[in-house]
Amino acid sequence: MRPLKLVMNAFGPYKEKVVIDFTQFQQETLFLVSGPTGAGKTTIFDAIAYALYDDASGTSRGKDSFKSQFASDDILCFVELEFEIAGKKYFIKRSPAQKGPGKNGKLKNWSSEVEFHHNGTVTTKINEANKEIQELLSLSYEQFKQIVMLPQGEFKKMLESNSADKEKIFRNIFQTDTIKEFQSILKDQANNLKREIDQSENTLQQFVGMINKDVNETLKEAIAFFDVPTILKELTTLVEDYQTKIGTLENELSALNGKYQTNQQKIEWLTRLEFLEQEKNSLESTKELIEAKRLEIELAKKAETCLEAKKQVESLTQQRMSIEKELLEEQKQLVDISEQFIEAKNRYEILQTEYKDLPAKRESLTDLKEQEKQLNEQVTKEQAKVSLENENEETQQLIVLLTDQVIRENEQLDKIDYELKEIQLAKVSIMDKQREAARLQQEEHQQIKEQEAVIDFCENLEKQTVKVEAFQEIEYVFTQIEKKYQEKRVVYNRNLAGILAEELAENEACPVCGSLHHPSPAKLANDTISKEALETLEVEKNELGKQFDRLSIELQGLNEVIQTSEEKLSIQRSEVYEKRAKLDELMSEDRIKQDRITKEIAALQKIMDKEEQVEEQKQEILQQIREKESKIQVLRSTIQHNVKRIDELKKDIDTLKIRTKSSSLSEIQAQIDNRIKEITTIEQEYEEAQEQKSTLERQQTQYQTSTTSFEKQLSLLLEREADLKELFHQQLKINQLDDTFEKYVVKKELKEQMIEEIESFDKKSWANQDAILEQKRKLEKEGSSHSIEVYQSHNQEIENHSRTLKTQQHELIGTEKTVQSILSQIQLNYQTKKGQQEEYLMYKELAEIANGSKETEYISFERYVLGIYFEEIIEAANSRFTQMTNSRYSLIRNKEKTKGAGPKGLDLDVFDNYTGMKRSVKTLSGGESFKASLALALGLSDVIQNHSGGVSVDTLFIDEGFGTLDTDSLDSAIETLVELNQRGRLVGIISHVEELKTRIPVHIKVTKSSKGSYAEIKV
Repeated sequence: MRPLKLVMNAFGPYKEKVVIDFTQFQQETLFLVSGPTGAGKTTIFDAIAYALYDDASGTSRGKDSFKSQFASDDILCFVELEFEIAGKKYFIKRSPAQKGPGKNGKLKNWSSEVEFHHNGTVTTKINEANKEIQELLSLSYEQFKQIVMLPQGEFKKMLESNSADKEKIFRNIFQTDTIKEFQSILKDQANNLKREIDQSENTLQQFVGMINKDVNETLKEAIAFFDVPTILKELTTLVEDYQTKIGTLENELSALNGKYQTNQQKIEWLTRLEFLEQEKNSLESTKELIEAKRLEIELAKKAETCLEAKKQVESLTQQRMSIEKELLEEQKQLVDISEQFIEAKNRYEILQTEYKDLPAKRESLTDLKEQEKQLNEQVTKEQAKVSLENENEETQQLIVLLTDQVIRENEQLDKIDYELKEIQLAKVSIMDKQREAARLQQEEHQQIKEQEAVIDFCENLEKQTVKVEAFQEIEYVFTQIEKKYQEKRVVYNRNLAGILAEELAENEACPVCGSLHHPSPAKLANDTISKEALETLEVEKNELGKQFDRLSIELQGLNEVIQTSEEKLSIQRSEVYEKRAKLDELMSEDRIKQDRITKEIAALQKIMDKEEQVEEQKQEILQQIREKESKIQVLRSTIQHNVKRIDELKKDIDTLKIRTKSSSLSEIQAQIDNRIKEITTIEQEYEEAQEQKSTLERQQTQYQTSTTSFEKQLSLLLEREADLKELFHQQLKINQLDDTFEKYVVKKELKEQMIEEIESFDKKSWANQDAILEQKRKLEKEGSSHSIEVYQSHNQEIENHSRTLKTQQHELIGTEKTVQSILSQIQLNYQTKKGQQEEYLMYKELAEIANGSKETEYISFERYVLGIYFEEIIEAANSRFTQMTNSRYSLIRNKEKTKGAGPKGLDLDVFDNYTGMKRSVKTLSGGESFKASLALALGLSDVIQNHSGGVSVDTLFIDEGFGTLDTDSLDSAIETLVELNQRGRLVGIISHVEELKTRIPVHIKVTKSSKGSYAEIKV
């Protein structure tokens, strides 16, 4: 980037407009800005930084102080900068928020504005312009300050700053925020995993507490010591024991079920055999009727065959009679057509004679039409003469009317011009209103965001209050039911012997001692509780425990959200409702202002909306005036042309009168009509006779052809009819039927019904025989020798025994499911906890390494990356610092361990080749510090350019610092800057050093006075 021209108006100490044209340096690219303190030397570079980045070059100046205090409010403050990048020129103009001239000599508040001209387009939105310039320069504002501008007192900060300060500076320059964010993510993930482990531990303890400790001593001891692996092992063994007992009962039930199913199958076979025998007797009783129907169906089929042959004979006979009838009709038509053809032929010959006389009649008609034409021409020209005379009179009246309209439309134009001036004034006013409305909208947007955050804060506080009340209530209920459950469990265990004693029966083994006799069974106490009631109480306790845990987690989450809101909004929870009320009041006031401005804008917009309509109206009136003036000219030309044409028509009319003599047009036209009618009649009659003759001749030929065709068809039908009659008599003989065969024909529905009955009977008979044989075979195979009643009695005994076994099995299954559920939950939570611990240890180690710990010498990942950049900067800086100090000093990075856990790794020392020792950069003298700062700044500039996609920056501005140098040091510094100058960089220096004025030929001299400063270029 190289500046070409800078324009400042009412900017800083400059009251008037100041133009600095850098192209006047006559190829000299090293220049000096000199002048007294406070004159405005640094302001030149502030203007460049403001034009490019909407900010000043140093941290001590702000945008609010840009407008000159020497300038009145009637003058607007602005900066214009023309610059060049890669051979392309760009232009930008900015003006800060300020008071300035308004309408009618009144002052108004102007908002910040920008105009960025690039590639043939203009950007006027500040955010878009800032983004486009940063993309164009490939440098952020922080990078630009470090590369292009070295502001007064700014560039020494980096030299003497500690690791923490350098980390902040380099983070902005090299944009390592993502690495910092990565470190935070690792730390947050480790903390989250730790909380998850604690939660899993609590859940695990809850499920272990649900185990019955009195099952065996090993399990009881493992629960007491919270030995999860042993607990899992014992619970697994317990589940396997339950499953073995359940399997044994299942086998017994399966064997009983097999016997039951076998008996049930035999019962079904015996029942089925009885039913089949009954069905067989029923079928035998209907067999004689079915055989009669079978014979009737056979006779009906033979009769249908003969009936079909008879129908064919009758159909062919009907066809023959129809052909005979049509033949007689065709013969009659042939005779009539022949007679009509002879008559038509005679009439055609008579008309043919008259048709030959038509040429003579047409010739006489042509003579009559020629006479008619001359008479018509005379009449037409007389009418045209009269029409032209009338047209001239009407045209003259139209010219007068159009002239009056043009005068009135010119008066309308004057009114429209006045209305357009009013619209232009409205445009100026609406821009001011729109700026104010945009500002209010921006404020409203910020207020809405803040209001939404405050409302969320209030809602979360209300939720917290509700959740706390619910938590306290559920905590009390859970404590009570936990206490009640423990008491009832003790009572149940104490009375367990009594419960078992109630189920004892004489001659059945005791589940405790195995004895078959029970002389003194234990007795139940009065306060006993059943196992089902205890389990119900346990389920209720566990459900309340889950609700207690859920509310605890929700409250913890709400507390974190509320704490985040307090930090984000910088308010305490006690102040939130007052803050919400203030925001509502402020937003209400802003909405009133917006409504007022909106109405004013709408009113002005309504005026402006008329512009297009008024402009169109103006153009329309102008077009109408032009059209009417043009039309007037055309009408005047028309009158002149018509006068000339009237004279010509008078001469033609006189000539035609002499040629037509005194003949009447009506007489000639009557003769023409009669002659045309005569010719037309002859032509029509001749054509009709000719057409009639041809038509009748064709019809005669057609009837002759059709008559011959019908005779041939009739002959063929007679032969076919005789053959079919012979075939019919043969069918009767073959089927042994006579002419009365039709009595055997059966209706289709009845026939289908009988066939269906016969087929149904046959199928049932066959199926019945097969089924009886199959049932007998099955019974013989199984060796069934008992009756149905015997098998039913056996099955009743099996059902009673199975019912007893199923009851025992269901009790075991319920217990096994409860233990299995607890086992599964403990296994799941135990494995989850192990996985969480492994992941937590990994993230914890990564977070400690990334964020810096004792093991990494408290150097974070980000600081390690920045250290690489810092090494490159030091190397680039030493190439100049060593030269400026005659090889005495070089900058080195301090890598030694220091006390404390603060940021380390970016501290800077200086190595003194005279003493062979290193020391802090803070021990350098003022001149040496300037050299080191300048070298470091130039080194940083080189590194940033290398890491910014090779962006080329051709400009460097240095503000102050040369006054601390002795003559030799000054020579070294200038040599360094001249080297930059020789590489093509434009280098500008601000300094009070007089010696620089003699060494640098190009000056920008800044002079201050009581009326403001001004600047001029001296070459």
